Amino acid sequence: MGNESSGRLGRFLKGSSIIFVGFIIQLGLGFVGKLLIGRLLGNVNYGLVNIGVTVMSTAGIILLLGLDTGISRYLPRQERSADRRGVLVSAFSVVMPVALIAGVLMAVFAGDIASIIFKDPAAEPIIQIFAMTLPVMILIRLTGGTIRGQQEALPRVLLQNIGLPVVRFGLIVVVVLALGLGAGGVSKAYLGAYALIGLGALYYLYRYTNLFDRTPATPMRRKLLVFSAPLIIASTMNMIHANIDVFILGFFQSTGEIGVYTAVYPLSKLLKVGLTTFGFLFMPLISELHSNGERGEMRRTYQIVSKWVLLMTLPVLLVYLTYPDIVIRYTFGPEYISGGLPLAVLSIGFFAHTVSGPSGDTLTAQGKSKLVMIDNIVVAVVNVGLNLILVPRYSVLGAAIATTVAFLAMNSLYVIQLYRSIGVHPFRRATLGPALGSIAVWVGLTQLVGAVWTVTGPLFLLLTTVFGVVYLGLILVLGGSKLRKSISLRREKRGRGSIWEDFVLFSIDSHSDRLGDTPSIIVGSQRETAHEEAVVLLEDRRLLRNAVNETERQSLLECVARSESGTTNDGYVISDGVVELSERRSESVRDSDFLDSVEITQELRCQLSRI
Repeated sequence: MGNESSGRLGRFLKGSSIIFVGFIIQLGLGFVGKLLIGRLLGNVNYGLVNIGVTVMSTAGIILLLGLDTGISRYLPRQERSADRRGVLVSAFSVVMPVALIAGVLMAVFAGDIASIIFKDPAAEPIIQIFAMTLPVMILIRLTGGTIRGQQEALPRVLLQNIGLPVVRFGLIVVVVLALGLGAGGVSKAYLGAYALIGLGALYYLYRYTNLFDRTPATPMRRKLLVFSAPLIIASTMNMIHANIDVFILGFFQSTGEIGVYTAVYPLSKLLKVGLTTFGFLFMPLISELHSNGERGEMRRTYQIVSKWVLLMTLPVLLVYLTYPDIVIRYTFGPEYISGGLPLAVLSIGFFAHTVSGPSGDTLTAQGKSKLVMIDNIVVAVVNVGLNLILVPRYSVLGAAIATTVAFLAMNSLYVIQLYRSIGVHPFRRATLGPALGSIAVWVGLTQLVGAVWTVTGPLFLLLTTVFGVVYLGLILVLGGSKLRKSISLRREKRGRGSIWEDFVLFSIDSHSDRLGDTPSIIVGSQRETAHEEAVVLLEDRRLLRNAVNETERQSLLECVARSESGTTNDGYVISDGVVELSERRSESVRDSDFLDSVEITQELRCQLSRI
C-alpha cells in the first residue's frame, strides 16, 4: 500500500513539474502578449479584443456542458477498451455539433451583441472572428479533458501550455509590430493560433486514443450527462463568476474601462500559478483514490498540494497589496494606473481562491457535483447582485469588490463542506508558520525601506529580489527543519533526484515537524530498483488510532497476519522480519542515524503496516 501510494504521488509530482514548466511558458507568453496589445493599442482597442475573448469563453463554458470534466473523471475508471471509447464518443458527439451551430449563430447576431450588451458597434467584427474560433476552442478543451483523464501531462503541455501561447504570441507580434494592425488583426491572430493547435488536438485524438477506431463503444451519454448535468449549471455559474463583470462594465461603463479591468484581472490571475500547476492532475488522482476507498491518501495528497500552493502564492499577494500602482505602471503602462486599487482588491479574492486548496476538485472527485452546483448558484447570485449595485457607482473598483466577495463566499463553502466530508482543511500549523514569518519580514522590510527612500522601479526590483531570497530561507527554517537530513539521506541512497521529489520530502518534513499530534506515516520514496531505501518518517501517535478507519484497520491486520515477523499492539511493523519498530518518542524516531538504519527491499509483501 505504501509503495503504491508513493508511486502515485511520484507520478503526480512528475506530471505537475511538467505542467509547471508548461504553465510558466503559457503564463509568460500570454501575459507578454497582453502587455504588447495593451501598451501599443491603448485601453480602448485592448478592451475590444477582450470583449471578443469574453464572449467566446462565455459561450465555450456553457457549450462544454461540463463534459470535459466528465471525461477526466470517468476515463481513468474504465478498464475495457469499449468503455473507454464509449466515454470519448459520447462526450464528443454531444458537444461538437452544438458548438458548430452556436458559432454560426454567434457570428450572425454579432451586431446585436455589440450594440445591445456592450453599446459599442466597433465590437461587431471582433465578435464575428471569435465566433469562428469558438468550435475549435471547444475541441481543444475536450482534448484537454481526455489527456487529463489518461493522467498524462506532456501532451497537454505541448498543446495548450506551449503550442497555443507560442503560436498566438508569434502571430500577435507579426500583426502588431510588423503589420501595425489593430484589434481586428489581433483577433485574427487568435483565430489562426487556435486553428493550428486544433489540428494538433485532432492528431492526438487520432494517434493516442481509440476515439476514431472502428470498434464497439459502450454508450455513456446518459452516465456522463447525469454526472455533468449539475456541472453544466456549475459551469454556467462559474462563467457568470468569471465574466459577468466584463458584461456589466460594458453595459454601464465604456470599452476603455473594460480595457483597464482586463489588464488588472490577468495580473491578479498570476496568483493561481500554483493551483493551476497542481490542479490539472489532482482531480483524476483524487478520483482514483476515492474510487479505491483510500480516504487517508486523499487527505494526505490534499494537504501536501494545498501547502505548496499557498507557499507559491504568498509573495505575489504581498507585492500586489503593497505596491499595486508600481506593478500597473511598469506592466501595462500609466494609461491603466487607475487599476491600482482594484488590483489590490482582486488579489485578495484570488489568494482566497488559491489558499483554500483544490477543494472544489476534491468535492467533484467524490461525486458531490450537485453540492458544487448549489455552491456555484449561490455565488453567482451574489456576484451578479454586487456587480449590478457596485459597477454603476464605482466602475472597475466595484467589479473588483464583487468578484472578491464572490471568491471568498465560494471557497468558504468548499472548505467547510470538504472538512465535513473527509475531515481535512488547508489551514495547518505547518503552513501558517512560514506564512506568518514571511508576512512579518515583508512588513518590516517595506517599512524600513519606505522610511528612507521613495520606492520606484529599480528599488522595487531590488526589494522584491531581497525578499525572495529571505522567503526561501524562511521556508527552510520554519517549514521543515529536517529538509537537509532527508534530502541528504535520500541522495546518499539513490543519488541526486529531481527538485520535485525533494519538494515532496520537504513537504513531508514540514508536515511532521509542525503538526506534532498529526497521525501520519509517510514513505518518501519510489520503487524503481530491486533494492531501494526509503525515508520513513514516524510521528507522535496520539491521534493515529482515530485516523485509521475500520476498512483500513482490517486491511492492515490481514497484512500483518501474513507476515512472519509478528506484531505488537503498539508498534509499527515492516513485515518479513526486516524491521520492527516499537512505539518510540518522536525525538528518537526522527534521529538521522535511526532513519539511516531503516531498509525496505522489494521482497516485502507489506511495505508498511500501521497498527
